[in-house]
Amino acid sequence: MDPEKNTERQMDTADGRLRRTEPATPVKVLAASALEPGTEIGCYTIVSRLGEGGMGVVYKARDRSLERTVALKFLPSHLYHNPAFMQRFRTEARAQARLHSPNVVTLFQLLEIPAGLVLVMEYVEGRTLEQHIRENGPLDAEEAVRVFDQALRGVESAHAMGIIHCDLKPNNIFLTRSGGVKLMDFGIARILGHGEPGNVGAVIGTLLYIAPEQLNGRQADFRSDVYTLGISLFEAITGRLPFERKTHYGLMHAHAVERPPSPRIYQHNLPAQIEAVILKAVEKDPGRRFQTAAAFRVALLSHGGKPAARASRHATSPGSAGTLLARAFPPRQIVASAGFDLALLAAIISLALWLGFVPVPPVPAPASPPQSAVPPVIHTPAIAGPQSPPQPAVPVRPAAPFSPRLPGKYRLLQRVWGGS
Repeated sequence: MDPEKNTERQMDTADGRLRRTEPATPVKVLAASALEPGTEIGCYTIVSRLGEGGMGVVYKARDRSLERTVALKFLPSHLYHNPAFMQRFRTEARAQARLHSPNVVTLFQLLEIPAGLVLVMEYVEGRTLEQHIRENGPLDAEEAVRVFDQALRGVESAHAMGIIHCDLKPNNIFLTRSGGVKLMDFGIARILGHGEPGNVGAVIGTLLYIAPEQLNGRQADFRSDVYTLGISLFEAITGRLPFERKTHYGLMHAHAVERPPSPRIYQHNLPAQIEAVILKAVEKDPGRRFQTAAAFRVALLSHGGKPAARASRHATSPGSAGTLLARAFPPRQIVASAGFDLALLAAIISLALWLGFVPVPPVPAPASPPQSAVPPVIHTPAIAGPQSPPQPAVPVRPAAPFSPRLPGKYRLLQRVWGGS
């Protein structure tokens, strides 16, 4: 056997260079799609197959040297001898090796072995945004803002390193079980300054999400990622794409010429401000879009919610007093209960007034009419004679106040309410 063919080459992610090393345990040439659990690739042991995409087959594996779980991505066997796809695969390695962001899947190593070209990447539990939409339906506005806030942070990190992803579709946005968001699959990324992969004018990306300038033969730039992520946000919120055509030509024509429909046609509860952000991100003219991923993210947060770090659903511990109170007495329930209590009190007062339970203030007696002036008393000399005995004064009893006659069973209630 030619020792040159049995060597292992690996890339140091610190500087992105390929270095030839001594061969590891010999591995017979196998089709990447046929690796069984227990197969050893260098220091990695295959655990299970995770899936297959246009740029490779992905396996879950165990790193025996560092005692950790990793993901191994193999170039499809039928593409292994295609120089263009091999170059694209190496480009993905360079792109991810230069990125250090919590919102981008980390690349650990690039291996070239007889079994194929392999990317050793961070293993993350969860599912893609595409799977989430298919299984659970579209996201509500608040959740969409949380997800795309993190996705845009990852895009900002890539752009800061001069890397354009070119294919930011929901299938490349990964939702972790812990609530995080990570970008993956930089297999068609273009690194500015290197012109990889392919030449200017090449159509690179998924037609369902591709930016118009790429279809027109212009070079993709950072604003192309803004457009693609805007299309993905449209789909995440509405559950459908803005342009759905049966042919490639129809899709290309729609992206290049047709105006996208209003997202609120499909999601009536969507705030108008978020709709405006989406439509600005998918403008045909790159000059009319958000010029950076950071501007896109700021606009989305200003109209749609708080940053992910502060808007997490788990920000408050489940057992805290505030959480328990909020669960026991939701705001809507408190308002409804208060309204019912006020209505009941008003009904009781009205009934009491109608039955006479509430004492009515006594009506003052009408004033006596003015009396005429008393005539002057004329003193005459007393006439001698027998005097009649003085008559005793008759006491005058004051009139009793008016009180409505009520049945006997109501008199006690009237006294309780303050009546006589």
